[in-house]
Amino acid sequence: MSYSAIIFVSLALLSQCHADTIDSLCSKSNNPTLCNQVLRADSRSQGADARGFAEIALDNSLSATQASINVAKSVSNAGNKEKIDTCIENFDDAVFNLQEAKPLLRSRDRPDISTIQTKGSAALTDVDTCSEEFGANEPARLKQATDKAYTFIQLLLIIANTF
Repeated sequence: MSYSAIIFVSLALLSQCHADTIDSLCSKSNNPTLCNQVLRADSRSQGADARGFAEIALDNSLSATQASINVAKSVSNAGNKEKIDTCIENFDDAVFNLQEAKPLLRSRDRPDISTIQTKGSAALTDVDTCSEEFGANEPARLKQATDKAYTFIQLLLIIANTF
């Protein structure tokens, strides 16, 4: 077998293992399609380990939660202002929790990993609280935004549980 054939086979196997990792992580997500799309599109996924995927999930969690704040502000009106204010407050709390988890992602210390899990769980609850406030009457754009944030925070927790 030539060297180029060996290299090709090795790269194909590496690519398959990488794809299997993304498939494995995303299959546990509440939105496997979105999870797969985002992880595969992010250049940092190439050769990423669990902590690398966690960084991608955390970055997407932060941006999706911030986007949820912006959507909440845009759909606010006199009839839902109190609920929207609760959503914004909870989204702010989620962003705070996620930002506190970020510097701990590369740590191998058990207490830091537990803190990531705790902060991620709190952020997930914060985001979910908005949907609970509205129930079936959540504005469609807000529901879409909160569902996206929820997916990425949930992915972060799925990955953190593999550390």
